[in-house]
Amino acid sequence: MTEKNAKQMVFLFLFVTGFILMTSALAVFLIDPFFHYHKPWFGLAAYQNEKEHQIPGVLDHLDYGSVLLGSSVVMSVDTGVLEARYASGTVKAVANTAPASVLAEYLRRAFKSHDLDYVFYGMDVFSFYSRPGKGTASDVEKLENDNPFDDVWYLWNGQILAEKIPNMLRVSREEYTWGKAYSFNEGEPIGPDQVLARYEPTGLVEVAQEPWENASEMVMENLNALEAIVEAHPETEFIFFLPPYPIVWWDQAYNRGLLESYEQTLRVCIEGLLKYENAKVYATRFNEEALITDMYRYMDDIHGSAAVTDQLAWDIGDPAMEITAENYEDQIAQLDEILWRFKARVDAEGVGFLYEVKTG
Repeated sequence: MTEKNAKQMVFLFLFVTGFILMTSALAVFLIDPFFHYHKPWFGLAAYQNEKEHQIPGVLDHLDYGSVLLGSSVVMSVDTGVLEARYASGTVKAVANTAPASVLAEYLRRAFKSHDLDYVFYGMDVFSFYSRPGKGTASDVEKLENDNPFDDVWYLWNGQILAEKIPNMLRVSREEYTWGKAYSFNEGEPIGPDQVLARYEPTGLVEVAQEPWENASEMVMENLNALEAIVEAHPETEFIFFLPPYPIVWWDQAYNRGLLESYEQTLRVCIEGLLKYENAKVYATRFNEEALITDMYRYMDDIHGSAAVTDQLAWDIGDPAMEITAENYEDQIAQLDEILWRFKARVDAEGVGFLYEVKTG
């Protein structure tokens, strides 16, 4: 091979390589399955199935007026119901364990680009037991920051090209409802077998409870950050709600010595948030005995069935379930009463009664 031919081969190789790289990057930019650069173009659906990578782009670029925040407990809520009730397009900003600091960052991000009508916030007590600081995966962090050089992993990513883009194109040819984004409980097995798989009953055995003071600094730091957002946006209505965990979840909290601290966390959070005229708190059946003791309505020891999350969508903001400064102690006491009745029955009968078929 002559020197001239060798140079031509090198040039051809560089040209083809550059063309492939530019074409790949252009395809990712135009389709943008993580909404990193823009909302969907070309009439494509905003297919949301990978929350950690997509939510930053969802909050930055999609069209919406309200946000639903929370853990996997509210992840399957159909935001289409909220949209119909409140006449405001709603997106989800959810995380599996939903640390309060992550949700606070999602809120800040949403307010940077949108004037929000409503914030629907699933107030999971455990979310306040996390150290402030996001702690996100490195690839997610690269999508969240403003450094364009970090986009390299996204623009030239085989999985994005081979899987994410084709999925977005495929779903766009079908009927897609973004109100069900990230949902996972539809058609899943439910019932006592699933709920009790990780449950270890102790009956009325006395368990030493951890002092509230052990967690108070962490909880208050997260609560103060949330309150600062509420206070900074008086034009937005914040609707906080307590999701209905099955009673075995609360029993396990007691067994781990956390019940009293969790209940005090509920008190300080409710007291703190009710100081603001634009914030309200709702029970959403978190202490309704018929629901939370019925294991046929749950898919494990914390997640409700589709019927539970469908009902939750209608309960959020229901005036009949509003928690006030006058009744919040009674609301927590009601949960306590249900728990102790449940523990007494487990102590006397074991868990067999949980297999009794319930209706309603």
